[in-house]
Amino acid sequence: MTTLAKKVGGPGALAVVTAVGGWAIVRGAEAGGKSLFRAAKAAAKRRNAACSTKGQVFDVVSDGEDGKGLTLRAGAQYLVMECDGEAILIELLGDRNNPYFTSSQFLASVSGFPTAEKD
Repeated sequence: MTTLAKKVGGPGALAVVTAVGGWAIVRGAEAGGKSLFRAAKAAAKRRNAACSTKGQVFDVVSDGEDGKGLTLRAGAQYLVMECDGEAILIELLGDRNNPYFTSSQFLASVSGFPTAEKD
């Protein structure tokens, strides 16, 4: 402690440096905590957004494959079971390997599934 006090110009200067440094650290942590809290709150709000297409049945109008094992053929129908952002859980009606996860872009490309609206 005495060595540090000598380096900064005495015990009074050490007290000022310690107080100012502590204040700066606390204010920085507070600002970072607030922004982190806001970001987490916004993410939770997006995650909990209602799935407007949940429970709706869509007709497939063109053939397509999503590259993850889901192949849809024109004339087929699927039921939207759940949504989480871009990930959509569907039940392909008449298929034994249900359910399937796929993207909203893929569904929009092969059926009348609505595209995501940007704010």
